[in-house]
Amino acid sequence: MRQLLYFPALLLVSGLAACSGSQSVSESTTPAAGSAAAARTAAVDVPELMGRNIDQVRRALGPPRETKTQQIGLEPTAEQMKSTRGEDWINTFERNGTTIIATFNARTRKVRDLVVVGSDEDELLRNANLSLTAPNYMVLPVADPKDSRSIIGMRVLTRK
Repeated sequence: MRQLLYFPALLLVSGLAACSGSQSVSESTTPAAGSAAAARTAAVDVPELMGRNIDQVRRALGPPRETKTQQIGLEPTAEQMKSTRGEDWINTFERNGTTIIATFNARTRKVRDLVVVGSDEDELLRNANLSLTAPNYMVLPVADPKDSRSIIGMRVLTRK
């Protein structure tokens, strides 16, 4: 009979332990699920491209708009390489309605920066999965040369 007196107290204690444990688990997984969802809704996951070379960026974003037959093509010609040393060459990509311009050194293949083109800062940050407070890259507005109060894109640089 004495055992029956302890049974309700045991149930109450085990119920409280189960509730507090499950609460901390759900709290710790919520932010990770939110950031993964943000990456899935972005048109381009630009942070994922930071630190990559131009060949890796091309594999991730697909072929650039530039072609081999254009004056400023996919890669510099021998004459262009001689006059520019391959520095500050660009490739333009279109991905899910978002335009990205990659500036790179054609000799070393290193990407210097990525520019997401557009005029709405919030939309650009959302479409490119960018954060203004990220520890591994910086986001800078690119001012419109015709109107300094508006932007034409967001420039993304790797922090050193």
